[in-house]
Amino acid sequence: MNIAKLKPIKRRNHKRKAGRNRKGAAVVEFAVCLPLIVLIMLGSIEAANMLFLRQALVQASYEGAKAAVKPESDNATVTLVANQVAEGRRLAGFNIETVPADVSSAAQGELIRVRASAPVNSNSFISGTVFRIVNLDAEAVMVKE
Repeated sequence: MNIAKLKPIKRRNHKRKAGRNRKGAAVVEFAVCLPLIVLIMLGSIEAANMLFLRQALVQASYEGAKAAVKPESDNATVTLVANQVAEGRRLAGFNIETVPADVSSAAQGELIRVRASAPVNSNSFISGTVFRIVNLDAEAVMVKE
């Protein structure tokens, strides 16, 4: 057998062909996973926004109750203080109510409740959220001085 007459064996470059197939698989995987990643990200943002809204309502009701228990307080003062907190936190659709309805007529030692509420939909970053008709609220109770 003559070695000089043998043809060299051609080797195919399998790495180059496998790389092209793998790029296609990565694109398909990305296309399948992207909606799930976006959904998780937007859900996390919405959950954090709801926690922020709840904390803002707690703060507004607490500050309103703190103003309501003072001997010289009235409903206008309570509403003003709570609205200042709500405006500082940029709450939309904010509502405040007190029990009793007229805090100036409450006797010393009586419990005064201040409830703050706001709709989730108008305070959401994402329009068309699943919480369209939900209102969050917070209540603070203090004893009249």
